[in-house]
Amino acid sequence: LELLARHQLVFGPPIEVRLFGAALILIGLGVEADVFRYRRPREVWVSTSVTFMKLIGRLPLSETMARTEPFVPRGPYVYVRSPMYFGVVAITLGYGLSVGSLPLLFWGPVLACWYWFFLIPFEEKELGALFGASYADYRRQVPKLFPYGRKCNQTGES
Repeated sequence: LELLARHQLVFGPPIEVRLFGAALILIGLGVEADVFRYRRPREVWVSTSVTFMKLIGRLPLSETMARTEPFVPRGPYVYVRSPMYFGVVAITLGYGLSVGSLPLLFWGPVLACWYWFFLIPFEEKELGALFGASYADYRRQVPKLFPYGRKCNQTGES
């Protein structure tokens, strides 16, 4: 038994790192699920499709098309302006930590930078064009990608 203990192989990161990774996965999944408590999947699909058409230049930023949802920050949107992106980054990093995957640990920050510097600024131009001053006020109150204590104090529809 003593011989086995001395020659035991260690697979992957330490248990503390794995548990932290598992916690990040659960947080990311929880945030993602919470988005769908406040936005129907159809609304998410429509807004994503319309945003993509604007991103590739096929539609102007102010075009609403079938996008009819009002701007009302609720659920995770009260704490972070881009909860779905936060969830993806948390899940990616969490999985990378829990299984010791260097590629996933690399892609987590790459995704965060992609969202932070490219995708979120584009979407915020679009949302500013759609919702005007109420969205500008929301942007001043709520963190972009990583929640850190500040939250929106807006109520009602804008």
